[in-house]
Amino acid sequence: MDLKKFFTREAIVDTLQRLPELRTPVMDLIYPNRVNHPFPVVGYRDLGLPSGNIPVVRRGSQSYPLVPADGSVTMIEVQPVNPSVFLSAADLNNLKLLDPQGQQQYIDNQIDTLRRACRSTAEALAAQSLTGTISYPLRGEGGALLTYDIAYGTPASVTESKKWDEANTKVSDIIKTLGKMMDTLKKSAPAMDVVFLCGFDVYAALVEKIGALPNSAIAQVGADFISIGGVAKIQLLPATYIDLNTGQAVSAIPAKTVLAVDRSSGFKLIYAALDNLDAGLVALPFYAQPVNTQDPSGVKIIGESKPLPVPNVKGLVKSVVLT
Repeated sequence: MDLKKFFTREAIVDTLQRLPELRTPVMDLIYPNRVNHPFPVVGYRDLGLPSGNIPVVRRGSQSYPLVPADGSVTMIEVQPVNPSVFLSAADLNNLKLLDPQGQQQYIDNQIDTLRRACRSTAEALAAQSLTGTISYPLRGEGGALLTYDIAYGTPASVTESKKWDEANTKVSDIIKTLGKMMDTLKKSAPAMDVVFLCGFDVYAALVEKIGALPNSAIAQVGADFISIGGVAKIQLLPATYIDLNTGQAVSAIPAKTVLAVDRSSGFKLIYAALDNLDAGLVALPFYAQPVNTQDPSGVKIIGESKPLPVPNVKGLVKSVVLT
């Protein structure tokens, strides 16, 4: 049975449109801006990070370059995510018994499995990127486990002596901490769309602090956020990914920490060009193709995606707020 008709670029687009939209918290909140990149490598100029305000220039004079001409340019070789599923010859014989609609549904299910693995991996990379560094397992030649490392820089941090879970800490102290984080952001980023993110530990400490207030109008607790004094909103982001080395869940927001993210500072997720002739060597968020195998006899369906989350570390400020 020839599966190629199910894996043309047009057929895959149709399949992805039929399947439900995938949603993951970090990508949806921080990386809604996703672009295709025509090259397999990404340089500083390709990151597209905003430079902030710049000088005006005298009429008739030279334009102001957004990217400095001096200094070294580090190229990032974007590594692919390549999940696969195997259909044996027996599976293909059974598939022949289905009508065309049933065959398409079966293939849709295989593609759904592959794209979910690609999306989960992109989400893990996006969560790691909020630290300013990506350090993710990379399978090398022969199955050796290496590390895929990308360093974007170190986010700024604010040190606060009065921790939020201390008995003598007031709501005003919490607002002051958030204000310091905002002031730090404004030194290097537009700070026009800032979200304060935390995990369950910080969220629970805030709920306990608010519950002891005599005036309930000072703070409001929503489904996934806490609004304090009408000027500060702290959002719960319970996103996790699995550390493939330890098998343990890792929180996108570290314990005891609040992370301020300026979403107007240029966060984006790049999909680099695929190293795939059938895909035309172009950038696509996802592609899949069948490859015949002889030992054992069957077809391996290989998915491919090359996501690269690009944070602007100037738009990140963290603060450890619990003891």
